[in-house]
Amino acid sequence: MTFVVGASAHGSPGVSTALQLVASLWAEDSAVPVVVEGDASGGVLAARYEVSLMPGFVTLVESLRKSEQPPLLDHAQRLPSGVACVALSPSATAAGAQLRSAGPYLGPYLSQVGHPVLFDVGMVVPDARAVPALSAADLLLWFVRPTREELLVLRHRLAECSQPEDVAVVLVGDTPYNESQVADGLGVEVLHTLPIDSRGAAAVNLGGDDRYLRRSVLARSCAELATRIAARPTSTSSSAALRSADR
Repeated sequence: MTFVVGASAHGSPGVSTALQLVASLWAEDSAVPVVVEGDASGGVLAARYEVSLMPGFVTLVESLRKSEQPPLLDHAQRLPSGVACVALSPSATAAGAQLRSAGPYLGPYLSQVGHPVLFDVGMVVPDARAVPALSAADLLLWFVRPTREELLVLRHRLAECSQPEDVAVVLVGDTPYNESQVADGLGVEVLHTLPIDSRGAAAVNLGGDDRYLRRSVLARSCAELATRIAARPTSTSSSAALRSADR
């Protein structure tokens, strides 16, 4: 199954919004995609959609202590869009403690859980709590606005953080640098470019006309991103991480 990590190197380019839409537009009907929050600065979904933290990441961590493979959906809730999510505390103190408790087992667990997982780790720095899980991913997607300052920070993150075998960039906007310029400058594949669509993003995050959202340029672009993600072969990172955790 696909284990995708969504991360940013600087700021908030819309990782959470994009992953929610990708999950809602997932093309595979055989398995339920699950969005899992893993941002050590605190989650946003519980407050944004007024969902409880239990079940959620805190109960998942407790179950991981007792079982090697607890059912992920037992710790998920449904957002208004129908997307299954495992919400993390908005408190940075609590979120950091829960990610620390998950330790080296979280990444291997999410890679073998039996569902497509979209792991939202937010902004990543080299000592971030979620960094150990990155190397277990089938695919790590760095979301970045193609500006000089954000691309420079991302270049450093690519060198500083552990990476899985399959790493790609998702641009948020197409100026001032385009896909080919970014790919050449970073030496990393640009998988997709998302449009700047503030109305579409607001419809995802604040609710609104679902008919408009489905027709929005952001939703159409995220549907294409979901298709491209699903089409990528599963890497060997997941099995390698699982063997490492077992040692």
